[in-house]
Amino acid sequence: MADPRELRKRRLENEHKELMRINGTVIKIEPLGSAPYSKYKITYNIRTIISPSPTYRDTTVVTLTIPPSYPAPTGAPTIVADHTPSPWHPNWWPDGRWCSAYYSSNYDSSESLVNLVLRCARVLQFDPVVTNTGSPANSAAIAFWDANARNKRVIPCDNKPLPIPGAPESITIVEKPKPKITINQTQADKPKITFLPKND
Repeated sequence: MADPRELRKRRLENEHKELMRINGTVIKIEPLGSAPYSKYKITYNIRTIISPSPTYRDTTVVTLTIPPSYPAPTGAPTIVADHTPSPWHPNWWPDGRWCSAYYSSNYDSSESLVNLVLRCARVLQFDPVVTNTGSPANSAAIAFWDANARNKRVIPCDNKPLPIPGAPESITIVEKPKPKITINQTQADKPKITFLPKND
C-alpha cells in the first residue's frame, strides 16, 4: 500500500507545476513556505463587485491553504480573501471565505488545484455558470443577484479571458522578412519597337 505522505508530496509537486503554468498577469500565484507547497498567495487582477451599489474592485488577493489531509476526502483546500470587503457574491461569505464545493460534503478530491483557482476567478467575474444561488453563503447578496441577473452590464462584471492550463499567456509572432524581387534588365533584354512606314 502506498504511503499517504508520499502520495501527498507527489500530488503537491504536480499541482505546483500546473499552477505555475497559469501564473501570469491575470492570475498571479506566489507559493508560500517551502516545497512541497501547501499555501499560496494568489492575486486576481479581475474586476469584481464588492457592494450592491455596485462598487467595483480591480484586484482581489486571496490565500489558498491546503490542509495536511489533502488529497483525502477530508482534505478540502480553502480560499480566503486577504482584505475586506469580500466580493458581494452569493457564494462568498462576508468574513472572506469562498464557499465552493470544498466547504461541503460534495468535495471532489480528484479536482485539481488549477481548476479550483480558475473556478474562483470565474466567481470573481460573477459568471452565472458557476454561481449557485440555491445555497448562498451571503444571503444579502441574493437580492442584488436576482435584480441584475439579466443585466449584461452588471453580470458578469468582467469578461477578461482567463489563462488556459498548459498554454502560454502570450504568443509572439515573429515576422519573416518579405522577399525582395529585383529585376535586372539589360539593354539587350529591352523590347524592340519597329516603326512601319505610313501608307498614303
